[in-house]
Amino acid sequence: MSNDAGKTAGPLTKPTRSYLESTAVERLAGWLSASIFSIVYFAAPIYLTGTALLLARAPRSKFTWGLAAPVCLAALLPCDLSARVGPSIFRTWFMKQIVKYFKYEEYLEFTDKDIADSHKEGKRFIFASHPHGVVSFCGMCAAISSHSAVDGFSTFGIMDLPTAVASVIKMVPFLKNVLGVFGLIDASKQVLVKRLKRAGGSVVIYIGGMVELFMSSPKQEVVFLKKRKGFIRLALSTGADVVPIYLFGNTTVLSVLTSGPLAALSRAAGVSVTIFWGRFGLPMPYPVKLTYARGRPIGLPHIENPTDEDIDRWHDVYCKKLVELFDNYKVFNPDYVQKSLVIQ
Repeated sequence: MSNDAGKTAGPLTKPTRSYLESTAVERLAGWLSASIFSIVYFAAPIYLTGTALLLARAPRSKFTWGLAAPVCLAALLPCDLSARVGPSIFRTWFMKQIVKYFKYEEYLEFTDKDIADSHKEGKRFIFASHPHGVVSFCGMCAAISSHSAVDGFSTFGIMDLPTAVASVIKMVPFLKNVLGVFGLIDASKQVLVKRLKRAGGSVVIYIGGMVELFMSSPKQEVVFLKKRKGFIRLALSTGADVVPIYLFGNTTVLSVLTSGPLAALSRAAGVSVTIFWGRFGLPMPYPVKLTYARGRPIGLPHIENPTDEDIDRWHDVYCKKLVELFDNYKVFNPDYVQKSLVIQ
């Protein structure tokens, strides 16, 4: 498949990779393996808060320091250490069962080989992902699938295609260590500009952020995009292109409390501190089908100092491509066949 930016071609009719066949043992292993990430995401803030309160009330207690020791160790371990071992973890038997638990499939109009070839030519991309979830299990499945496949990113380091996250994620013990296996960089403008200006300096960005988690419903998917134009400005000014990605199932794999003070705090902090639950009422994912759709680069030009008109024009192009991607591939996920995509 050609990696020419903006090339017009029809949608795929068959998945690039599919994991529909599995045994009961494989699905159980996949569920337990996937649950590690959502349980840590749920439990880490509680553990850290409880430890801080104990340190304030009984700072000399051996029990207190027994609880504090893992926190100190996790805080001292660099986030990059997790990224270095990430690909090896993805290729373990237990991690490879996660994609089977979710009956994961992916449709790659812009393949992993296309990305690798483009990187060799010095090209770089913003992989614009939608929507955000409590935990992006669909994005995780994509990483596991690619790093486990012969024709995937098996020769890449995870930091060759890192994910930009709120700075708080890289500072919180346990979260930074466990989620760090997927390769995390700070989502600040300074860090992203520096990365995108270097050859092959691509990055994954969840454009709508945490607010999307509270906007979707069983009848429609909502992406927060109308006011999110900074990624287009960033791409135009650095010479990067933009690749739209839709993650079907990211908002249904866990249920979340969408109102109240915790939801408001989540929006403000950029990290989910609201209540969420899944299978059996626990912070463990439902067995929903996950489908990953990656479109082709939209063909952005390099404009060192883009005007508002330039940004609006290419933002409109991107929005149309994203809706097109959603409509083309929702038919392959039974939970989305009747859904529409709303851009807010």
